[in-house]
Amino acid sequence: MASRIADIAKEAEVSPSTVSVALNNKSGVSDEVRQKIVSIAVKLGYKNAFINGQINGQINENVTIRFLKIAKHGHIINERHNAFIAEYLDGIEMEAKKRKYKLEVSFYDQVPIKEIVAAQRKAEVSGFIVLGTELDDHELIFFSELNKPAVFIDTYFHFSVCDCIDMNNVDGVFKSIQYLYNCGHRSIGLIKSSYKTRNFTMREFGFREAMEYFSLPVQEKFIISADPTFDGSIQDMDKYLSRNSSLPTTFFCMSDIMSYSFIKVLRNYNFSVPNDISIIGFDDLPSSSLSEPPLTTIRVSAREIGRRAIEKLSGRIANLSEYIPENILISGKLMIRDSVKKI
Repeated sequence: MASRIADIAKEAEVSPSTVSVALNNKSGVSDEVRQKIVSIAVKLGYKNAFINGQINGQINENVTIRFLKIAKHGHIINERHNAFIAEYLDGIEMEAKKRKYKLEVSFYDQVPIKEIVAAQRKAEVSGFIVLGTELDDHELIFFSELNKPAVFIDTYFHFSVCDCIDMNNVDGVFKSIQYLYNCGHRSIGLIKSSYKTRNFTMREFGFREAMEYFSLPVQEKFIISADPTFDGSIQDMDKYLSRNSSLPTTFFCMSDIMSYSFIKVLRNYNFSVPNDISIIGFDDLPSSSLSEPPLTTIRVSAREIGRRAIEKLSGRIANLSEYIPENILISGKLMIRDSVKKI
């Protein structure tokens, strides 16, 4: 029977948590202590792919991670988000390289989730990182059939039985509304997605909570539901503006893509941004700093989310502790540019 963490901790005369930190290659222990713990683990027969990779100091052929990019309907995961997803991959690749893991990437476009899961059953990999942006909560459960560790990024659910790492949507929206409030805005509208995802749901929740915090009324007439794609949102916003000439001083948009669309439509109706209407987005896509005007938005720490996904998956692969599902939320940063006017 493989030795447990407690056995290693006892012989090394350290705490089990120190053993976990050392074998998971995290900071917090000296190189001398780490080497001592690894040596004892090997001596006691603690065998797993993670330790082998640390000992060999070479690419561990036994540790292969597969990243699954899933576009279930493509209204959110599409070509306009490729740069954003590339940042997730940067973080994943950086941490995988550090741990000497092999990394595979598979893309699935409008393939049923059950078929995607079935295709992974014979995969010779140690674990999965799944882009869960467009997935529903019940679809995450299908991956448990693989009996291999899986970490989901860009989504989370309060009642999930899976490890999820996501942006802190509520915190990001609060920072946005706080900035608008400090700029003097008291009438704030919302551009929300007509397609439901966990991130969009939490952003609407965060909007309403922040408005209540600042004692601002949520005016339902200033909430626009739009397709989150660029072309789709243009059509929906055009319909709204064709029927409504009275607008608030500013709008919070659930994504940068919808911000770009709204700015374009506002110009068609002779509204100037930010002189007439201020706009604030969410995501900080690369084009946001180059838009006209440059977009104030929330920068999501996509690389950090990717890095933490490998870190979390590493512990699962090594079976360093009892498995308890965990939601990890990473806060974003407000990027102040020119699309918001002080009044």
